[in-house]
Amino acid sequence: MTALRVFTRLNHLLLSLIAVATIAGVVSIPADARLPIHWDIFGQPDRFAGRDDALILTPALGLAMLALFWAIGRFASPERLAGGRHVMEAVLPVILAMFLAFQLVLVFQFDFALPRVVAWSVAALLIVLGNIMPKSQPNRYGGIRLRTTLADPANWAATHRFTGLAMMISGALLVILTLFTGAAPILIIGSLVAVLLPLLLGVLHSYRMARRGRE
Repeated sequence: MTALRVFTRLNHLLLSLIAVATIAGVVSIPADARLPIHWDIFGQPDRFAGRDDALILTPALGLAMLALFWAIGRFASPERLAGGRHVMEAVLPVILAMFLAFQLVLVFQFDFALPRVVAWSVAALLIVLGNIMPKSQPNRYGGIRLRTTLADPANWAATHRFTGLAMMISGALLVILTLFTGAAPILIIGSLVAVLLPLLLGVLHSYRMARRGRE
């Protein structure tokens, strides 16, 4: 059984770029500066922290995610991990890339770009997940875990093919939305719809298949 690949070249590269962005922030931003660490629904910063505290947050989260995925791969039984391994390996670099984008926004103070960065991150995650979900198998860590999908491998496979396609379409439409507007409320609502709608359609598809199988 192949172990979960966490310490890949791509993940190392993304962490290195986060570190470079952090160092650039320390060098270019005055020590007494206050940087935003939280934004309201309109994309405006509403909470601030000192330079060092703000800059260390993203690298810390990146290392924490790396440690979490490593722990899952290290301590989870191979049988439980097997079905979701490809999904987890694909998701981790997307999360790290999202952290890198946030750090770049913070360091270079692209406040206007934050709503779009969030939407792009969600879209990228949807497209990657949509591409990888059809390859998943019943597991304890990811996927559409319903009574119908867990009880029937064929239902699982069909549901995840359908949901994966819906996720990729949803992610692509979200990217298109960002080309027409940068308004934070619209992009937040669009991101929520882009995430929830494919999942809802996937659940309905699974139950519909199960009902047809009983007829």
